Amino acid sequence: MNKSHIYSVQPKQYLGKIESFLNGFLDEVSVKEALYEENTLIDVRTAQEYENGSIPDAFNYPLFDNLERAEIGVIYRKIGKNAAVVKGLAFFEPRIQQFLSSLTDLNSKRLVVFCARGGMRSASVVRLLQHQGFLAAQLQGGYKSYRSYVLKQLENPVPPLIVLHGRTGVGKTLLLKKLPDHLDLEEFAGHRSSLFGAINKTPQTQKNFEALLTKKILELPNTIPAFIEGESRKVGKVFIPQALADAMKYGTLVLLHASLDTRIRRIVEEYKICNEQTFLQTDSILQSMQKVLGKKKVEQLRQWLSKGDFENIVHVLLEEYYDPRYQHAMRMNEYALKLSAEDLNIAAEKLVRFRSGIVSCRDNILQTAQNNQLN
Repeated sequence: MNKSHIYSVQPKQYLGKIESFLNGFLDEVSVKEALYEENTLIDVRTAQEYENGSIPDAFNYPLFDNLERAEIGVIYRKIGKNAAVVKGLAFFEPRIQQFLSSLTDLNSKRLVVFCARGGMRSASVVRLLQHQGFLAAQLQGGYKSYRSYVLKQLENPVPPLIVLHGRTGVGKTLLLKKLPDHLDLEEFAGHRSSLFGAINKTPQTQKNFEALLTKKILELPNTIPAFIEGESRKVGKVFIPQALADAMKYGTLVLLHASLDTRIRRIVEEYKICNEQTFLQTDSILQSMQKVLGKKKVEQLRQWLSKGDFENIVHVLLEEYYDPRYQHAMRMNEYALKLSAEDLNIAAEKLVRFRSGIVSCRDNILQTAQNNQLN
């Protein structure tokens, strides 16, 4: 059987149009140029590729869906590049007007278009947009070059860190959001870094986590300590890069404390069990804890769950599960400051003053050293 017939490729019909899509002037930009604030990033890869990892704030305008891309790949391998290009254009041509219409609101902006490796998908879209009067450019090397850029950035030293520690529910994340120059790893990960941490959250992939983290690190001042919450090496399903993990380990440690009642209240407010999905998710996690809490205790927790008695559940989990583990894990830490987190606004003010003191002390030491050299 003829392979061209299998995949419905008809080169003659599209040959002239292919030339206009694939040849001609093409403006290209580097990753650093693409990330300028005035640019609007357009990811023309499939929705699946986009979800697995993209550039923060990029819009997804897929040239093909997942099945179409797979079919084009088969044609490329079995028949050749030209036949794959023809098939790709056959898929896209009926949608050209719809594609352009979807971008109408962006026609006054500079568009930076990218695909996987800076190949034909993004090149064809850039030329199409340029022909239609858009200001468009292609990202050199596509998402692959951006990914390499991220990995290289994450190997660089990070700013000095003030690391917030404290037992579960003390309000570390809530406090972090009140502080300037902070890194919220749980926000980037889409996970609260606990057994129940994915409830009401959308966990990120490792690639997206690292992209969001890199974006934020580059926005931070280099010489002033940034605030961060103490975490293990893993946040949900993603891993903290080694350079950042080392900086956290050797940062300035702060221990937060709050009453048990305050911690329970904050956890109940944060982990809202408000629908069937979150109820079933919580129930499943509780059942998985039989080995550590015992069957009888877990059944009691599940009964409280069915009655909506969340305060009792949290109370037991803190005293019998989280607190003992936290105490063991943090027993060797030495803290530069111990601070009440009962009032988060007051705690935030004290931490900002504490950071100012660190900076002043460091500057005085540097000034003294410079004076000694001059003398």
